[in-house]
Amino acid sequence: MSEKAKGLAVNLALYALAFSAGLVPFAFIRNIFLAEAVLTAVATLVIYIVTCFVPDTSLYDPYWSVAPAVMLLAGMIKYRLYSANAWVLFAAVCLWSLRLTGNWVVTYKGLLHEDWRYRMYREKNGKFMFALINFTGLQYIPTIVVYAGLAAGFFVIAVPGFNPLIIPGICVMMLGVALEFFADRAIHRFLRDNKGSGKTCDISIWKYSRHPNYLGEMTFWTGIFIAYLGVMPEKWYFGLGFLLIIALFLSVSIPLMEKHNMERRTDYAEYKKRTSVLLPLPNKNKT
Repeated sequence: MSEKAKGLAVNLALYALAFSAGLVPFAFIRNIFLAEAVLTAVATLVIYIVTCFVPDTSLYDPYWSVAPAVMLLAGMIKYRLYSANAWVLFAAVCLWSLRLTGNWVVTYKGLLHEDWRYRMYREKNGKFMFALINFTGLQYIPTIVVYAGLAAGFFVIAVPGFNPLIIPGICVMMLGVALEFFADRAIHRFLRDNKGSGKTCDISIWKYSRHPNYLGEMTFWTGIFIAYLGVMPEKWYFGLGFLLIIALFLSVSIPLMEKHNMERRTDYAEYKKRTSVLLPLPNKNKT
């Protein structure tokens, strides 16, 4: 069995254990929002504990894409929320989850191959400080942010029947998925054709946006909020959790990636000058 296959098997077993543990208290809590919060908190705790013994924080990586579909399905089954609203939203989340998780599988190398961001924190901090950063910033903060963004979806699945006003939100979600899909295809093709060159991907959508994958992700979560507005416009403020996701990308993910690319790609400074950071806009300097 290859290193990648072993790693995928470990991840599958870990996530089965984590969500099984979370579903135990989930089954006894009546309020859907509290039940979902406990489910995701317990599941994350299980993953965190394992990363304390297996020095690979990347074991948490699939959580972002897997947890939302599991949480929605668990809520639908427990509370018998089988409306058309629920199935349409769940299907859209599953498509997003399959694409994002699939991309992770394609790029996954195996156990102990940590993402460069995790290695950076591990190398710069002692064991105790890294354990604290791992618990808070690397695992629980993303878990909380995902829950906040998904909370609007719990309102949507709880509405009986079918409300056509959720369709604009579903379309925005699918736009985000499509943007990420084409961004992934382009960068994988570029890396295959320019392996080891150290060049910056500047083809397809990457020619007009330095972070189209992050833009797609923000678009997807914004779509959930728009779908929520279709069923509860008078309580729009309950759906604003998606703003935490956007804030996370703008304040942490994008700046870290910008710094990383500047350090490892000799042509990134020039690429940065002519290409929009996020929105796909015409190049500033045409050549």
